[in-house]
This record gives sequence, C-alpha cells and structure tokens, in this order.
Amino acid sequence: MKKYYNILVSVSGLLLCPTLSAQEVAGTTEPCRNDSIILLGYRTVSVQDMPGGVSVINPAEFLDKLYSTYSLDGASSIVAGSNLRGLGNYLVLVDGVARSANDVTPGEIEQITYLKSANAVALYGSRGANGAILITTKRGRAGENRVNVRGHAGIHTPKSYPQYIGSAEYMTYYNQACENDGLSPIYSKSQIYEYVAQNNPYRYPDVNYYSSDYLRNHYNSYSVQADFTGGTKRLNFFALAGVQNNNTQLNVGEGKKEGSTRFNIRGNVDLHLNDFIKTYVNVNTVFSNSHYAHGDFWNQATKIHPNRYSPLVPISYINPENESLMATAFNGTRLIDGKYLLGGSQEYMTNPIASALVGGYYATVSRQFQFTGGLDIDLNRVVKGLSLHGALSIDYSNSYAESVDNEYAVYVAEWLTDADGNDYIAGLTKHNKDRNPGTQNLSATWNQQTIDFNVHLDYANKFSDIHSLNAMLLATASSQKQTGDYQYDTNSNLGLLVDYNYSGRYYVSLVGSVVNSTRLPSANRVAFSPSVELGWRMSEEGFMEDVDFINNLKLTASASILNTDLHFPTTSSGRPKYYMYEDIYTSSPAYGWHDGKYSNYYTSITQGANRNLDYVKRKEVNIGIDGNFFNSELLLNANVFYGRIDGIPVIASTAFPGYFTSYYPATSLIPYTNFNANRYQGLEFQVNYTKSFRKVYVAAGVIGSYQTTKALKRDELYVDTYRNRCGKPTDAIFGLQSDGLFQSQKEIDERGIEQKFGEVKPGDIKYKDQNNDGVIDERDEVMIGRWGAPFSYGVNLTFGWNNFTLFVMGTGNVGGTGIKSSDYYWINGDKKYSVTVRDTWTKNNPDAAYPRLTTLSGNNNFRTSDFWAYSTDRFDLTKVQLTYSLPQRLLRGSVIKDAKVFVNGCSLLTIAPHRDVLELSLGYPQCRSYNFGLSVKF
Repeated sequence: MKKYYNILVSVSGLLLCPTLSAQEVAGTTEPCRNDSIILLGYRTVSVQDMPGGVSVINPAEFLDKLYSTYSLDGASSIVAGSNLRGLGNYLVLVDGVARSANDVTPGEIEQITYLKSANAVALYGSRGANGAILITTKRGRAGENRVNVRGHAGIHTPKSYPQYIGSAEYMTYYNQACENDGLSPIYSKSQIYEYVAQNNPYRYPDVNYYSSDYLRNHYNSYSVQADFTGGTKRLNFFALAGVQNNNTQLNVGEGKKEGSTRFNIRGNVDLHLNDFIKTYVNVNTVFSNSHYAHGDFWNQATKIHPNRYSPLVPISYINPENESLMATAFNGTRLIDGKYLLGGSQEYMTNPIASALVGGYYATVSRQFQFTGGLDIDLNRVVKGLSLHGALSIDYSNSYAESVDNEYAVYVAEWLTDADGNDYIAGLTKHNKDRNPGTQNLSATWNQQTIDFNVHLDYANKFSDIHSLNAMLLATASSQKQTGDYQYDTNSNLGLLVDYNYSGRYYVSLVGSVVNSTRLPSANRVAFSPSVELGWRMSEEGFMEDVDFINNLKLTASASILNTDLHFPTTSSGRPKYYMYEDIYTSSPAYGWHDGKYSNYYTSITQGANRNLDYVKRKEVNIGIDGNFFNSELLLNANVFYGRIDGIPVIASTAFPGYFTSYYPATSLIPYTNFNANRYQGLEFQVNYTKSFRKVYVAAGVIGSYQTTKALKRDELYVDTYRNRCGKPTDAIFGLQSDGLFQSQKEIDERGIEQKFGEVKPGDIKYKDQNNDGVIDERDEVMIGRWGAPFSYGVNLTFGWNNFTLFVMGTGNVGGTGIKSSDYYWINGDKKYSVTVRDTWTKNNPDAAYPRLTTLSGNNNFRTSDFWAYSTDRFDLTKVQLTYSLPQRLLRGSVIKDAKVFVNGCSLLTIAPHRDVLELSLGYPQCRSYNFGLSVKF
C-alpha cells in the first residue's frame, strides 16, 4: 500500500500527524506534536482525517517571522475564506469557550482552526451555525522546560490626513456658493486679503488642526511578553505574562498623556491524578486602561472651519495702559503659559485645543477574568476506547469610565487697528465660566458574566487495523448576562457524532445536533440539525499506484441543515431580541384636557403574535479536495460550496392586507414571520509550494475566495421590477444613475424632466429617468454596485538563507464598490470645505468632477448615486519582516538556546485606482507601522 499523508499547510511549512485518540483534547494527555493534530468541535483528529471546509494555522510556528500583537493577524493572507463565508456573527472560541479574539495574544496560541463549512460546525448547535474560529492556547509538556521572552518597539505614521482648504480659499468658495444660490457674497475682498496675508494669525486665523502645532508626526507602541513552560509526568504548566502600551499623536495638554496599556496573565495547568483521571485548569486575566483628553479632537477637526476663531488669544495685543482689560485677562484662571486666553465664539463656546489643555480627561478601565476547569476520565477499563470529558467555565468582565470634567471660559477679542496700522485688542467678550469641580466622575459601568458547561462521552477504537470508529455524545449549555439585559442570553444543545473510516480510504461522518432557543415559542424551541460527510482518498486506490507525482489526493462531500437563531433581529444595542412570537401592546397618551394637565391614554398593539415562528435554516452542500503533489512540495486545498439561508424573520408588511395597520393610533397586527431567504455560493482555494536548496529555503502560498450572494425572497412590492432587491446580491447598493451635470438653465428646461429631490440649477447632477415617467424620484433607483468584493485573495512568501528569513504578506480584493457619502464629499450648508471643492462646477469649469457649491441642503446632489461611487479594488502589501537568528556557535555555553532580532513594516503599500479615498479616515488616521523586536529562548 502506498504510504500517504494528508498535509495541511500553514505559512511555516508542513503539518504531519499520526492518528490521535479523541481523549487527547486540550492537552490533557501527552499528545503528539500539537501542529499535527486539529481541534474540531470538542475533539481532536489527525490531519489525514480532517473534514472538508476546515483550515488551520499555527501561530507558535511562525510568530518569529510574523510578529504581531493581535491573535488573528495575517489570516486574510494565509487562510482562504477566513471571513467564514461572510455569513456574519460567527463564533470565536478560546479553549472551547465563547470569548473575544482580543482576549488572547499570538504568543499564547498553539493553534487556530477555521471551521467554514456547515458540517464542520454542526456540533456547536445554533450559536456556531455561521462558522467558528477555534483558538487553542499553549500547554506544558513533560520534560520541556523553557522560557521565551519577546519584545518590540514600533512607530506608527499616518498614511494621510483629511485635506481641508484654508481660510481665504474657504471664504472665496463660500462666496461662490452664495452666488450659486442667488445670494450676496458675505466675505469682502479686503477680508479675504487679510486672511491671505496672515499678518495677524490671531485676528485672521487660518487654523490647520492636522499641523505639527497640535500633532506628533507619529505615535509609539511597545510590548514585552514572557512565557514559561515546563512539567513532569504528573504536572505540566504553561504561564505567560505580557504588557502592551501605546500613546497617540495628540501633542497638546492632556493629549500628551493619551494612550492605552494592556496587561495580561495566563496560566494553564494539567494534572494527572492517576493513570486514568486527569484534570486541568486554565486561568486568564486581562487588565486594560486608557487615558484621553476631553474635546473629541479628531471629530472636531473635521467640522470646525479654519477661519472661525483662533484657539488661543494672546494678551500681548492688549494695551498695558488699559488696566481694566488687562485685569480681565489676568484674572482668568485659564491663562495658558501666562500668555494666552482660550479662544472661541458665541457659536463655539468650547474648542478641542482648549479642552485638551484644561478640560480634564476621560479614562476607561477594563478588567476580565476567565476560568476553565476540566476533567478527563479514561474508561478504557470498562469499555475499550471509552472516555468521559467535562469542563466548566466562568468568565467575568467589567469596565467603567472615570473623568475629570472641567469647565472653562472662552474669549472673543474685539480687534481694532491703530493709526500706525498695528492691531490691538480693544475688548474681550467672555462666554462660559471657569470651574474646577475637583471631583472624579464614574460612568459607563458595564458588567458581563458568562457560564459555559460541556460534557461528552467519547468512543474511539480500531478494528482489524482497517476499521476506525469514533463516536461522541455531547451536551453543552451556556448563559450570559450583561448590564442592561432583562434576561440571560442562553444556548444549549445536544450533539451526536459518528465517524467511520475504512483503511484511511473511505470516510463517513454523521453529525446531529439538537438545539434549543428561548427566542422561539415553546412548541418550536427544540429542533434537530443533521449533517453528513463522505470522503474518498483516491490516492490509495490501485489505479493511482503508478501516478508518482500525486502523493495524496482526497475528496470530500458534505450536506447539512443547521437550525439557528443567529439571523434573528436584535435590539438597538445589538443584543438578542426576545418575544418576537408574542403580541406587543403599548400605552400612550392621546387627547389632553384641563389645559394639558390630564390625558386620556389609549392602548394599541404594535406587533402581532406568531406562535409558528421557527428557526432560520442554513442549508449547505460543500465539496472539497485536498492534495499533495511532487513529493509534497506542492499542496492544494479547495472547497466549492452552495448554501441557502432560509426563513429569516421579518415583519413582512407586503404579505398582509393594508387594514392590518393604522397610523393613529399607531397600530400593527403584522407579526414576525420566517419570510426572507438568501443564497450564497463560491469557491475557496489555497495553494502552497515549498522547496529547499542547500542553505536556501523558499515557501510561497496563494489563497483566494470567490463568493456570490443573491436575495431569494424579500418583503417588497415595487411597481418597477428593476427596483426589486430579490434576485440581487444581498449587499447590493441601490441609487440613482447620473448623466453628467446640467450646464445651463436652458438644458434643464428643454429636458422636461422634473427632479423632485430639490431645486435644480446649472451645475447640479442630472439623473436618468429609468421608468420614463418624466419625474426623477425614488422609483428611478437601480443597483449601482455592491458593498463587498466578491473575489478576495492573499499571497505570502518566505525566503530563508543562512540565518536570515524574509517574510512578505499581501492581500487584495476585486469587485467591490464604495460611496463617497461623508461630509468630506457631501458639502452643503456651511460645512467645512475639503479640497474636493477645488474642482467644482462653474460656467468656466463645465467639465468639473464636483457639482456646484450651495449654502442650502443640496438634496438633489447629495444622495446615493453612481456619481459618488468608486471601485474598492485594491492590493495591500500588509507586512514585510526580516528576521536574523543569532548563530548557535555564539550561544554555545550560555543559557540562551535561541535568539532572534527582527525589523518589519506593516501596511506599507496600497495599489488601488482610488487609493486616496481608501486610505482616508475622518477619525483617527490609518497608519503604517515600523517595528524592531527581539525574541530570546532560554
């Protein structure tokens, strides 16, 4: 028989595994190499027996060439379909418990498993129906006593800032907007000249909030982490402690102290009580603190015009002989550096610079404690291959905010010019008052408690060396409650798994899960989710013996129906919504009398009952191929999938007669029904190549994912069928189709089509009349793009020579659309002007890229249309890292077993037709980072 291996590739190389029994989960026994086993739903399997729709990476292997502080960093370049097919609300489990990926750092992780297919997550019941990411932390091993220390220091530089025009230019363009609206200009030429000349920047301010006056050109980050591993035959342990810290770019007042610090400690202990009873305890705690200046600097910087006021008013412009005015200035408790009063206006009685200087601070404090205790009992003495496992987890999280809120006055200067042409301050108008309450305020308190329990009875045996049978009977339950919840969010399910393979050639896997949801009426709360998978290792067949270039070739096919409540509506805070199957009544005041002192109340129904409300169903077929070729130098893993999401609950108004609703009193008898449905289908693939040439090692990987979606059923009733969302991608963007800009009033009149979104003038956007009714309105909206990119891809390359390792990673996507809809692009009224207005329409600039300016609402122009659409196609060089390993001859005789230094750059380059748009953030800027680090093993 041909020798085979089913080899799964991470960026670091190959994973090879012999068969491993199910009871060796969670490191509670002495396992084979952890990179050779896969954690799958409360059990481990060898790589050769891995089902389809599963990918695995091992951060412990490539951490030294891909340094990061986020647990899932780099997945989009390494794992095909790392977004778990875009179904949303996927499950993240850390050591088998639902937790955040932010609760763990890469240095703590042994393995990350991506369960993408419905079959792979069937055992997790309702909560795992959208896919799951399993993060397994490191554990100690007998005889392996070691200490690892890693550290890094980095700088982060902004890719770009929003570009706003200066004061004089703003005033000029605003005058143009006034003229476009038939109004008189409000800024005179002499005024504009003074702002151009900048002879007195305090009287004629031109404030750039993104200048070095207020911001550093970079911010810093640091991290140090140490882990300790050891053990004996009876006791194994893994312990880790780490700290991360970063500051921010704000370089004014309290902003100089801005930053966050995260400190974490983990301890994993495995205890072999005797030959058949083992127990383990996992404890993790995370402390996070952040400190920020008051003032919402980054948001305010996008709103406050450069000419509104100067943040600081210099008292040096006050005539010293004006004793009363000098007294007013020096009596201010907020005199900055003994030279400046805080500036503002009657409209802006606070400013972000003043708030950073004297407004106090806002800090957040977060604490997390996570505990898991487990017990494994080997029942082999009772029945060969039988074992019992159980685990209980209790997590506590809490956070709160503390602040010191100081009030401060701002001053508006009355400027005059003396006979010599010198400016001076003749008066000061004070707004607000100075007050230091001296109290520390607590707010935003939040608590969350999670309890998770699971127990499973496993059976694993092999008969006649060719028949392998694995079975599991599982029961799980979890309960979570947080601040603001009126009831616990619960989840429970029973699971049954039966895996059989014949001689490593033919595979059959049957999975069934009995789920329960309290979000459904009592009669429908329990449902059964079945899944089946068949596998065939073709490379073991006789007709493949002479095909030398194929080392392994395995095909899998699965079909699943999963019942879930993940696609149910949620509350405004994102928490689960309950009682959707019940009548909902509300009481509201109606007619008032006795001069409004009394009111008559009416009771109305706002939601009808539906005692037949049922689960949403994920129905999926997945076909996979896993192959190794040319002595396992070339590796391929691919999946083709087709799925439906049926029965998404909505209030389907169009399915009920109009008399089911009334407007006063507001009443609705329409219930939630399992109405909407979506389809998704696609292909995921991963190809890796590795080769060694003496001292040179090369590994390259390419991943890709192509996925399309379609809305199969929607609550809609459009006269014009092109407006139907049904039949379109689920992330379709609907808007108007533009047809250039109107060039004259004559063109508007002769066109004879009314655009009903607002007054239309030359320079406004012209839209296509889709239904030829002579009116442009909502009925002319068509699909103009889709938010998501149907095709995404990633590449990774490792090049090793002597003691040097170069690692390169990149990602890209094709086919997505974005809409320029922020205030940076949709500028109306008296909003702050960005540089986009420089190419605005005028009679002298008829081919402009931007419509005419207006001081009014601009409703006709500033709405979703393809005029504002842009392609989000892009390729990002996400990381480049060069690592140098100190030669062993230099370390010989020392306590150091291995030492590495590295330098890397992250988010270095974006290649895109609209890179300027993609790299622009109106809040905190996107940054490139450059890091230096050290890793030492003792």
